[in-house]
Amino acid sequence: MLREWIHAANPSAGALCVDPETDLIKSRILESLQLVELVLFLERRTGREILAEHLNPDAFRTLNSIFLNFFESHA
Repeated sequence: MLREWIHAANPSAGALCVDPETDLIKSRILESLQLVELVLFLERRTGREILAEHLNPDAFRTLNSIFLNFFESHA
């Protein structure tokens, strides 16, 4: 679901190898406005508001870090 959202937000990412450790920010797969959209997507998927303390770049850097910060830690 997350990988699909990234590919929809950035269709050119389909040509890139987006593995669980790809740096989504450094590789410019996600840009600043898309990070806001990602937060909204994560809030909808998890049913929880994302608190300001989770809004640091490392929490959104890779697919693994997103999963660990927003899904696994709240399971």
